[in-house]
Amino acid sequence: KAAAAVRRRTLGSLLASSRVECYLRAHHGVSSYPPNYHHPWRPVNYLRLMTTSTSNNGKVPKSKSNIERSVCPSTGTPLLAPAGLLFDYESITSPGTSSDETNDDDLDVCLLPKDDDNLTEHVKPPESDFFFIPQVKLHDGDGSQRKRVLVLCTGGTLTMAPNPDKGGALSPVPGALTDFMKSMLELTNNKMPDVVVHEYAPLLDSSDMGPPDWQVIAKDIKANYLYFDGFVILMGTDTMAYTATALSFMLENLGKPVVFTGSQVPIAEPHSDARQNLIMALIFAAREVPICEVTIFFHDRLIRACRAQKVNTGELHAFDSPNIPPLATTGIAIKEREHLILPPARGVLRVHTRMDTRLLALRLVPGFDDQILRHTIQAGAESGSLRALVLQLYGTGNAPAVKEDF
Repeated sequence: KAAAAVRRRTLGSLLASSRVECYLRAHHGVSSYPPNYHHPWRPVNYLRLMTTSTSNNGKVPKSKSNIERSVCPSTGTPLLAPAGLLFDYESITSPGTSSDETNDDDLDVCLLPKDDDNLTEHVKPPESDFFFIPQVKLHDGDGSQRKRVLVLCTGGTLTMAPNPDKGGALSPVPGALTDFMKSMLELTNNKMPDVVVHEYAPLLDSSDMGPPDWQVIAKDIKANYLYFDGFVILMGTDTMAYTATALSFMLENLGKPVVFTGSQVPIAEPHSDARQNLIMALIFAAREVPICEVTIFFHDRLIRACRAQKVNTGELHAFDSPNIPPLATTGIAIKEREHLILPPARGVLRVHTRMDTRLLALRLVPGFDDQILRHTIQAGAESGSLRALVLQLYGTGNAPAVKEDF
């Protein structure tokens, strides 16, 4: 027992200890491991590119948390089907034997996940010298040099290719991204991460995405959070800033990078900007010292998601953050503005999925009819369909002072 206690103080033994086993049991909500299950931090025989799809006749591994579509009041039904757990357990080699035995009665109450109507938490860390076990590098001591990145593709311009069913017109084509990435020689470079690609079905134009689909993406990140070093979200550019901003608030205490990107030119075109954006997004998602927050990479800059705006529809420089410099820019080298980067998260990851869309956003222009505004607010309040009003005013927030009704 004394020897076992000493071994638990080391990182390698800690990951194989009974306390971590209890942690994994609490996270997956099962009383015992499924057949042939091993710790995810052990050596992995990983393909350079693994692909999945929600429309492959049910062959996608399902999350043990039994993720379902979450329909909050007034948000609607998601168009994206949840991906669930995308980590391949069969690719994990046996970790060897351990003399530590685990008793089901040893489960600590503090390790159990907590769910309520407003948020979902990952399990809390056990008492140890480490802040949070899931934030330990996945590859310490397992002989693997590459990091692992999960790519979630929702559609958009990047996935467009000539569609034979539509007479060769450009439209989102399932599998086009996967085929393109299989041919990318850059992904064979030892400096690039191992990549798992998941294409949602159906592929969506970003203008069709809303809060229910944001919930699906957030839950899929949660389901795969412990098994990947970073996440890349591919989608259309029209509502990318909205989706990325929402995810930045939905993923509280995020300890891994989540990078959004897309393209202005379809991936099938020879002058497409998709290749560069995708490669740089993968690099930022797998850096040795990652920027652990939700960001957007486009053209030559990494932008904080909640400060991003789409500023151009006709040039490759599509996104910018007008009131804050980019977190990093790319050229011959990557230049980071370290003073702008958030400190590492020191708490458990919380995934907020409950949202209310009963709000109205109005942008005021000179000469507006305040009676129309008044009637709109009154009608919404009386019917219960309006709970919040967001007014975009002039300058730093100036409103008309002489309009008594306003």
